[in-house]
Amino acid sequence: MATRKTASKTAARTSGKAQDKPAAAATRRPAASAPKKPPATPVARSAPVKPAPVRAARAPARPAEAPTGEARYRWIAHAAYLRAEKRGFAPGQEVDDWLAAEAEFIAAFATG
Repeated sequence: MATRKTASKTAARTSGKAQDKPAAAATRRPAASAPKKPPATPVARSAPVKPAPVRAARAPARPAEAPTGEARYRWIAHAAYLRAEKRGFAPGQEVDDWLAAEAEFIAAFATG
C-alpha cells in the first residue's frame, strides 16, 4: 500500500535540507542560459503594387504597310480556314471561303 505524503511532512523535509547545506547554495553557479538571438532586423517594404488598369478591348493597330507575298497568302488561307471551320467543313464552298477571306483582307488593310 502506498503512503501519502502530507503537506506538513513535505515542508519539514525541504526546510531541513535548506538549513543543512547553506554553503552549497551560495557556491552554485547560475544556470546556463540559451544563446540569445539577435533581434530581427525589419524588412524594408516597398509600396504595395497596384494592378494594371483594365483597358477596354480594341482592334489591334494596323501595320504601316499591308503584308505582301507569302504573308498575305498565309493570312488569307488562315481566314478561309476559320470560315470553313465555322460552317463545319461542308464541301463545295471552298472558293467562297477564299474570296470572302480576300475581301476581309482588303477591308482590314485598305489595299486596292
